[in-house]
Amino acid sequence: MLQSLRNIWKIKDLRDKMLFTLMMIGVFRIGSFVPCPFVNVENLKKQFTESDLLSGLFGVADMFTGGAFSNMSVMALGIMPYISASIILQLMMVVVPRLEKMAKEGDAGRKKITQYTRLGTVGLAVVQGFGLAMFMLQQPEWITPFMRDGWGRVLFILSTVLSITAGTTFLMWIGEKITEKGIGNGISLLICLGIMAAYPTQLKVSWQSVKLDAIQPIWLLIIGVLFVAVTMLIILIQEGARKIPIQHARQQSVGRKMQVGQTNYLPLKVNTAGVMPVIFSMAILQVFPTVFGWIGTDPDSQLGFLGELFAYTSRYNPYTMLGMEKESIFLLLKAINPNMIAFLVLTFAFCFFYTAIVFNPRDIADNLRRVGAFVPGYRPGPPTANYIDKVMTRITFVGATFLCSVSVIPQFLTVAFNIPFELAQFAGGTGLIIVVAVILDTMKQVETQMLMRHYDGFKSRRQGSGGRSRWSAKERNR
Repeated sequence: MLQSLRNIWKIKDLRDKMLFTLMMIGVFRIGSFVPCPFVNVENLKKQFTESDLLSGLFGVADMFTGGAFSNMSVMALGIMPYISASIILQLMMVVVPRLEKMAKEGDAGRKKITQYTRLGTVGLAVVQGFGLAMFMLQQPEWITPFMRDGWGRVLFILSTVLSITAGTTFLMWIGEKITEKGIGNGISLLICLGIMAAYPTQLKVSWQSVKLDAIQPIWLLIIGVLFVAVTMLIILIQEGARKIPIQHARQQSVGRKMQVGQTNYLPLKVNTAGVMPVIFSMAILQVFPTVFGWIGTDPDSQLGFLGELFAYTSRYNPYTMLGMEKESIFLLLKAINPNMIAFLVLTFAFCFFYTAIVFNPRDIADNLRRVGAFVPGYRPGPPTANYIDKVMTRITFVGATFLCSVSVIPQFLTVAFNIPFELAQFAGGTGLIIVVAVILDTMKQVETQMLMRHYDGFKSRRQGSGGRSRWSAKERNR
């Protein structure tokens, strides 16, 4: 990997793409510190520090946005509205024949789908921006005094919605430009960088917790071991594949020779959906604190009843409700609340749903039959498709179980054992899964582009003008 990074700077095209990507990342990080109008950032950060708001779902939102949420910047929502719009549109493709037909129309259809996704992103940003503005109005010390009453409230809501919508739209544009002119998937890269941007602060907070005897030093060792083990497991699952043998029955002409069919393999990835299911789940669950925070009232909670019900540290769990007040394994029950249950159900369901969208066994079976290939022991056509679908379902179950298990490790550590959220998420969770998966995907794209550059250079060396070889007689004889 380090060798690939060094070689990037030796190839002009890759160097230009890398510089463009770094420039866009710099713009993203600068925008994370530009606050919304009429927001008292000092009071806001003080309350975030003194209360437990950032230990719950707000903390997860702040993690995904690289601290933009706790700064209440114009990019406070991050790229999550775009992800949510993509979810809604993909769901509609299944039930709306027109959208399904549009998705199969090639580049023209994809452009229309992309345009609809952009419009959906703007609409969701407006809704979530309005919910965020209403939540901040319930915290008078967060906003400028003359914006708390009368027409000031209306002006504050409008300015917040406009600024947050503009920030989200600009961030969506940055992600698309990185994908088009930079290196890697821009949207995933922005989420990954937002998570990694918080690592220095999280390490600092974790060390201070140890110095203040808030946690035992042994937890640093435990978290470190879990970090290494879970990272290795993520790489293993992300790269793991089930190979189905494929037999080519017909003879094939290769040059002047006739070769009989050979046995190849059809690789089926264990985690075909990648990190998208956990991103989808977090994007949906992020709606609850921004919307439910201003629906209904609960004197014991700032989030309202529905917000408290789905809070990261919800008091509606078996440990509290059944009175299991003992220092034992029952502590784990504290983390089993509606938020965790909803997250697990959504993640598990999205694993199968997203896999069904990106992988169609019928198309694979038809393509195999078209080239004269078959799976040994199964007839071409529907029997082959059913077999591939059965295998894919089994390995997707393994991948979904893996994602769900790793994603909830920080929640168990935080809620059950009072480990700071900043330290617990190094042991697993959505953030670690996304960071490892995005880095692996980006490095694969870099290596692919480097191989293409090497191939082009090799080809250009052999072919001169008019397709004639420019090799010397000595090189040809060699």
